[in-house]
Amino acid sequence: MQTVRNNNMIKSIRHNIALKLDSIGFIASTVCAIHCMAMPFIILFLTLYGLQFIANPIFEITFVSVSMAIGVFTFRHGYFKHHKKIYPFIIFAGGLIIITAGHFLHDHNHSEIEGFSDYLFLMISPLGALLIGLGHYLNRKLTKISKIKNCNC
Repeated sequence: MQTVRNNNMIKSIRHNIALKLDSIGFIASTVCAIHCMAMPFIILFLTLYGLQFIANPIFEITFVSVSMAIGVFTFRHGYFKHHKKIYPFIIFAGGLIIITAGHFLHDHNHSEIEGFSDYLFLMISPLGALLIGLGHYLNRKLTKISKIKNCNC
């Protein structure tokens, strides 16, 4: 009896962590979308405030990597433990692919690469970030609905 209660408590803790990480992922992707859209305007003021690191490609790669790690945990948890629906992960992965492709096709020295303009990069990066946020939102919603349906209250 004690073992069952401990297992249920551990499952509940993992579930709460996954829900919190989905929320963090949603918020982080929203911040990323704002970052991508506002960067052309903000870049003029970065040096005044000592925030040059925000325009650094390493900062962006780190942000995307953390988002990917959170996504892998939360989507795996949501799929296997709760809702068994793959489309939130597909939306998340699509957004991640868009951001990654845009990042590597974008020249951070602000010149064009094989016809891929900075304007296109500024449009697709926020789209990728919004897709990542939508994936997290749907995963969280499906996980909570599944948890309510399967509750033995």
